[in-house]
Amino acid sequence: MNPLISIIIVGYNAKKWLKECLDSVYAQTYQNFEIIFVDDASTDGSSAFLRDNYPRVKVIVNKENSGFAKNNNIALKETRGEYILLLNTDTRIEQNFLEKLIKAFQEIPNLGVVQPRLILMYQPDKLDVCGTFWTSFGLLYHYGSYKDRNREKYNKNMPIFSGKGACLLIKREVIDRVGLFDDDFWGYYEETDFCHRVWLAGYECWYYPHADCYHANGGTNTVLFKNSYIQFHSAKNKTLSFLKNFEIGTLIKIFPPYLAFNFVVSMAWLLQGKVKNSLSLYRALLWNIGQLPNTLNKRRKTQKDRVKKDRDIFRIIKKNPRLSFYYYAFIGSDKYEDQEI
Repeated sequence: MNPLISIIIVGYNAKKWLKECLDSVYAQTYQNFEIIFVDDASTDGSSAFLRDNYPRVKVIVNKENSGFAKNNNIALKETRGEYILLLNTDTRIEQNFLEKLIKAFQEIPNLGVVQPRLILMYQPDKLDVCGTFWTSFGLLYHYGSYKDRNREKYNKNMPIFSGKGACLLIKREVIDRVGLFDDDFWGYYEETDFCHRVWLAGYECWYYPHADCYHANGGTNTVLFKNSYIQFHSAKNKTLSFLKNFEIGTLIKIFPPYLAFNFVVSMAWLLQGKVKNSLSLYRALLWNIGQLPNTLNKRRKTQKDRVKKDRDIFRIIKKNPRLSFYYYAFIGSDKYEDQEI
């Protein structure tokens, strides 16, 4: 009735977030958990802080920065729980969070991954995101982003294409079946690739708004890495995920407009003087060409595990926003996340 939950936290120079995050975990009404923290070659004393103040936390220290995806996989090997909670350092969870979130697996049949209600830490009347949907044009639609947390439509259980990696609770049997993150991803889009594989394997991903997690939304990375670096990994990983996961017929439909969209965006960045951002998209494409043999090996495994066709998944997790969404996405504005149906 009270299965062990293994909580994985990955941090890079995130010492300033650790106290608030961990204090909220240790204050839980549900106490059957363990915490594994991976210090991704931090230089701010994160590991020493944990050893001095939170001796129950198992700390793994990397000698070099390995990224979010690989470090979660490293931590996973040390876990014993029936459920795995991925939690960002820049989060704070409500006192009854674990007690409520674990109930989702009793209420929703075939559930593999669940995302709680993510709330903006510094704008607590607004949502971070409810989850992500697929769109007809191949872009991700982040539903409920920056919207009023109290609106009725954001407070209902719903299936989603992908949850946000800042806070996800996963059934271990799902990871045993499809694996966790792809080590080649480093960071960005890794949770969407994972959730896609979860859907392909016959499990489901849902948004469950009855448990609250507050998130600083990018507080751990946007100030630490250059935007061109982020854009490279985002484009690289999205392309890799497409090649691994989609059926050939789906790839033929979505890949030409996807490449065309990237080309137009790169030209727009070039005209704005963002040369490194523009080049990052071509670097991402070249990386995928060079890695194609390895990608095809991954694809064979993913397709072997598949029990659902793309069209059957799309019927559940495809949602198209208003046209302004695509305009703001094209010009590179954050406003595109606000454009709802």
